[in-house]
Amino acid sequence: YPMSTNTKKRGLVQAAANVDPTAAAAAAAAAIDKPAKKPRKKAVTAKSLGLTKHEFESIKAAPIKRSLKDIVKKLAKQVDEDWHDGYEDQAETKGEWFEAIQEPLQAVLDIGVGKKTALLQCNEVLKIVSDSFYDLLACPCRCDTEEELDEMGRSFELQLPWGEADYTATSGYQQDVWSYVWVALLRVHSNLGNVDEGLLLQCIKDSHDNMSGARMIKLPGYLYDQSDEQYDIDTYEQRDGKNAPSGTKFAHYVNDRASEWKSLPTTKKVHRMRRAIDRRFDGTPERRTRDYHLHDSDDDDSYGGGYGYGGGGYGRGRRDCTIM
Repeated sequence: YPMSTNTKKRGLVQAAANVDPTAAAAAAAAAIDKPAKKPRKKAVTAKSLGLTKHEFESIKAAPIKRSLKDIVKKLAKQVDEDWHDGYEDQAETKGEWFEAIQEPLQAVLDIGVGKKTALLQCNEVLKIVSDSFYDLLACPCRCDTEEELDEMGRSFELQLPWGEADYTATSGYQQDVWSYVWVALLRVHSNLGNVDEGLLLQCIKDSHDNMSGARMIKLPGYLYDQSDEQYDIDTYEQRDGKNAPSGTKFAHYVNDRASEWKSLPTTKKVHRMRRAIDRRFDGTPERRTRDYHLHDSDDDDSYGGGYGYGGGGYGRGRRDCTIM
């Protein structure tokens, strides 16, 4: 039979009477002290950035980092296997690395500059390119890496999103290449009314730390036009190219808010020089590139009088190489 109204009321009163007031108070206090859950970060997708799937894939950090790291590992392996005689193969690998940075840099220009989106992702790509270069320098090659890149004279073209100008990237000015792209990226986003200023200031800090070795560009920098008839390598810093993004607001962030971005933590890694073995003389016998270890170093009549052979003298043990 249906429960009467009076019966329901008596049940509620009885239930309330059975509640332990101490337990109820403790539960209420716990509810107050419990920190609120942090809102979940929205997943960054191609759609949220206004990009196609292919465009979004082109600025993903992991594949770019892995691709460049594989080339650096290849160079390190070549140096370890034959530091002295393997310099020609090592030079080819350095050239391979330089040509490999074209695609990610073009993606930053197309998306971060041309479409004015994905500042965080594009900044990460530029950090990866720069970090990979310093990782490359940490391979103790027989020939100086920066000098060799300069002398090999390799180049590629980057299509600039403004006007019809192209930027010719040369291996001798490798650090200026990503520095130029960085300046373009940060100029464009400095001009946006809805830019995340905290992120922008960190990006300025990142760019400053990673373009320290550039020959031609220092913050706030200029976006010179190499195709301009008046362009001269000695006066490049004095003017922007035609149709280049305005740098007025970017210069404001760089100069007037310098104390803010300079106080931010650096994200630039320090790569320690790898150790090298000259396998003509050192390392395990089966990996030697010479058969000097088969000679009797105590025989003064042997070639070289025992100096540098059989593990004695020149090249003994592992040694550190430094970048000059």
